[in-house]
Amino acid sequence: MLIKKINQSFIYLIFIMLCSLSNVYAGSTLSAGANHVCGVKEDNTLVCWGDNSQNQVDPPDGTFTEVSAGFHFNCALSTDGSVSCWGEDTAGETSPPPGQFIQVEVGGKHACALKDNGSPICWGANDSSQVSYPPGPFQQLTLGDAHSCGLKPDGTVECWGDGESGQANIAADTFKSIVAGYKTTCGIKTDGVAICWGKTEQSYGYLTQIDYGIFAPTEGYGINNGNAIFCGLKTDGSISCPSLETVPSGIFSYVTTGGEAYCYYYCTNKNSSQRWTFDSFACGIRENGVIACWGENKLERATPPVGVLLKQPSGFTAPSAYAACSNTDVDSTVNDDLSIKINKIRYQNSNLYANFIFAGENENGKLTWILDSFGDAN
Repeated sequence: MLIKKINQSFIYLIFIMLCSLSNVYAGSTLSAGANHVCGVKEDNTLVCWGDNSQNQVDPPDGTFTEVSAGFHFNCALSTDGSVSCWGEDTAGETSPPPGQFIQVEVGGKHACALKDNGSPICWGANDSSQVSYPPGPFQQLTLGDAHSCGLKPDGTVECWGDGESGQANIAADTFKSIVAGYKTTCGIKTDGVAICWGKTEQSYGYLTQIDYGIFAPTEGYGINNGNAIFCGLKTDGSISCPSLETVPSGIFSYVTTGGEAYCYYYCTNKNSSQRWTFDSFACGIRENGVIACWGENKLERATPPVGVLLKQPSGFTAPSAYAACSNTDVDSTVNDDLSIKINKIRYQNSNLYANFIFAGENENGKLTWILDSFGDAN
């Protein structure tokens, strides 16, 4: 009887998990820097707002598929596969190489792009060897303040560049997607749990997409807040931002975070606790394409343009559409060790399978399982 109950009650959670696993990495159509934000509109043109001290909110003309914001500059991937960059240029970070690429990512003052064969190429600041890239191949790149990481086809992570806080260490887990921020690397593991390592070492529970701020005053500035802002999306599309007091309600397809330490009085050095502060903010794309921002609104960075709709990340399916999964045929088996084998779930035109390992009781006395593997059942 216990096995039968597990099979029936657990199967609906698996529907949602497998539907949401169909898109491992969705190209970013919204990205925040220190005090500015850029996005890709529904017509594939770019829009930016916030601080424009380095012309970082003056995007180029043309059509684009994704955009990535750094400290005070940005790069975007054109619909023809080329890369364009604009904003602050202190180390060649706005001079991308020619060629066609499938992804572009921006760090503090450096950038990398991924070729269709999985090999990376990087440019910009290299004071910590953050653009001295390994050969790959990778299926996704992510960049922090002065380090870079790549997600390999087998789900393992390789990082290079600044590693003084452990942010460039090789993680023992396998991941579906990764993000990097200020002296920190984070990822969503294959079991759906989001974790970070480096300056911030923390687990954030089950999330489907995450972002970690590019800047955080971890030393100096007389500021005790040593962690950059972290936000993520829950499996139901709602927002989770543990470091912010309030977040908007509703369903979102993507979330991005930003922030910067700044002097609000005459400052003689960065260790004056009376003169420096750190303000953080975040923005997200609602399921209807409308932009929402929250947090500190310095330089109007949390005031998106009115009436502008953003392009959804590739492969986004609104959580309300997950109900379609529950109307499909399911072939599943619960083994004697309470592991679960989903032999086939028919979703749209695909047959999916999944294997779950029984993990015992959690601290609340509830039975738990870990996603061991999943894929195409055809």
